[in-house]
Amino acid sequence: MKKKQFFNTFAAGIFAAAILAGGLVSSTVLVSANEESTTEAPENSDTAQDNNASQLQTLLENEGFYVQQGSFYELDTLKEASAGRLLSCFGNNAGSSYTVFNLPAAPEQDNAKGNPDYNWPDETATLYDDPNVENAPANPYFAPGGWQYKLGQDEAIVLITQLPPECKYYSFINYVMFTQQKEGKDYTNEKAFFSAGNEETGLYHPIFGSIGDSVNMVNIKHDGDSAYGSQAVIVISANQTVTEKVTAQLTAAGYDESMINVMPIPADTYNMGLQKGADTFSFLGRISQPTDQDAYDSYTESLSANSVVYRVSPQKELDADPYENAVLTARGTGEHEISKLKNGSQHLDEIREAIISHYANEYDYEELSTDIAVPEGLTAYLNDRNAQGDNRDTAYVMTKDFTLNSDEDFVVVYGVNHTQTGKALYSNAVLYARPMLNGVCSVYDSLFPGSAASYLEEDCDNADDYYVYKMARTQMDDYTAIIEHSTGNEKGKFYGVDNGDTLLLAFRAYMDENNVGASYYEIVYDRAIVFHKK
Repeated sequence: MKKKQFFNTFAAGIFAAAILAGGLVSSTVLVSANEESTTEAPENSDTAQDNNASQLQTLLENEGFYVQQGSFYELDTLKEASAGRLLSCFGNNAGSSYTVFNLPAAPEQDNAKGNPDYNWPDETATLYDDPNVENAPANPYFAPGGWQYKLGQDEAIVLITQLPPECKYYSFINYVMFTQQKEGKDYTNEKAFFSAGNEETGLYHPIFGSIGDSVNMVNIKHDGDSAYGSQAVIVISANQTVTEKVTAQLTAAGYDESMINVMPIPADTYNMGLQKGADTFSFLGRISQPTDQDAYDSYTESLSANSVVYRVSPQKELDADPYENAVLTARGTGEHEISKLKNGSQHLDEIREAIISHYANEYDYEELSTDIAVPEGLTAYLNDRNAQGDNRDTAYVMTKDFTLNSDEDFVVVYGVNHTQTGKALYSNAVLYARPMLNGVCSVYDSLFPGSAASYLEEDCDNADDYYVYKMARTQMDDYTAIIEHSTGNEKGKFYGVDNGDTLLLAFRAYMDENNVGASYYEIVYDRAIVFHKK
């Protein structure tokens, strides 16, 4: 087995072969006509690779594993989509951020090819490729290359990373990302369907369904005294024996068992392997509402340098030793949110009537009820549906589609402040545009206090149990979030929406007292009213 050099060759012209921010190769390589560019896979960065991580790599290699380095970085979905490097924003939680892996192809696996015309880089090739061995097919390409990957039943991924600075919420979770389209099934009317791959890789469609509970700031194992700013290790595998081998080498390299988090993938449920049609997976970190924005910016800027990601693959196939599906944290406390509110039904009706009364003379209006937005990951996988990046740490409800037809149209979101009732650590409302599901305008619960008072009787002593907020093109009052336009937006076209675009609203309520998303049957669903200028 030998390390493989990988090549980018273009037949004519001069192209910039730029790897996405956080990829293994961060520089831009100019390739001229009839010129071949050869790029060695990078050595481990001195800043990212401390002595323990270097020792870990040596120990794993001595244990009979190939070790390839990936990277861990912030993925700005709106930025990448606006630049044409991401084909969906997957319902990004506007105002929060995401971190992902970039992994090379597995040993003896082709790397997926991008498209330089769209600035889609190739997936990073494997370092280990025997020319006498027929390679497994590439992953179905989905920009950015490398953030979704097949995984052998006896492979593992190891992440050694600095944890986020103090914030309202962070978590890490595995996803089954794409699964092969079922032969003979018509997907054209399936919600959020699109196709990825080709005849060589197989034709796939997104599931983006969570696997198990998340690892978050409440339950994560870490060094130091705090779950913020300390260091943690995450091991991902579908094979218990492999996990044990990797964990043993981690402790031998100096990582205390108390900081090692195992995130298993149940191999008997998912289609593991590198073969055509095998499932692809992804890993997602979420960070919301940092206490110190400067500290957070410094964290994300240095994230790749302060993290080590290893793809660990056995040199000889190991026997299967699958995990079973874990018992998940149950949603629900048995107590409905309405029982925590004094005169809750009455107050919600008063708020609705006051909103409509205030604007009905000048505007036509449309009331939008909400319902459960997405299925949970395993349910989505078994039903062959798109879960759109669900997370069991939250409850998601959303409206039907609507439009804003002029700059004078606006939306009012209102309802129960779930943080006041204990049904959420934080909650928010986000405006999305189809078909990219780009979240462009958000309102977080930190903005709610005082917003509902003018819609209730003056003697109401629990007005902050509720909220009323507007989303509009212009600042209507102190409780207005601005909806930016897409056309001409200097930040990028998916940071805004234009009049006539198809829109929807989604609401999140993160982590109740059980440290999991509240039961959908124990919360009062958020509501919205769209006002159209007469």
